[in-house]
Amino acid sequence: MTEARLRTVRVALAGLLATTALASTLRSYPESWRFLHREHAQFSGYTPQDRLEAAAYANGIPIDAFNFFRAHLRRGDLYFVSAPASASFTPGVDRSATLQTFARYYLLPAIAVATPAQAAVILSVGTDPKALGLPLAEVVQDGSNPFWVARVAQ
Repeated sequence: MTEARLRTVRVALAGLLATTALASTLRSYPESWRFLHREHAQFSGYTPQDRLEAAAYANGIPIDAFNFFRAHLRRGDLYFVSAPASASFTPGVDRSATLQTFARYYLLPAIAVATPAQAAVILSVGTDPKALGLPLAEVVQDGSNPFWVARVAQ
């Protein structure tokens, strides 16, 4: 194939790709706009705190536990969320993974770690942090709720 012919094929393919992209955009635009309008109508009245907590309410996450955790964490604390894996809030996602995922943004600027051994703070939902076998300096429970904040002894 000659250089001129190869260039013509490339230009034709680029034109076809651009035409397909434009057609796809025009076809999906009305439904996308309707979706964005519905979302705006639903969430525009939310306060900043409502927006922050919306994911918890939508997934049945105990927001009171996370507000308790936030009150006991400091900027840069390395934390691990401990929870039984068997129970589930979201179909197909175990409870522990759901809580850890939510914590990653809700508890910023504290920093999530992958294992209890890496943590300076253990945040527990439904399981006593003493069961992890780590040396703990301080353990605070949220009244009679099954939520604990435990600082690991350094």
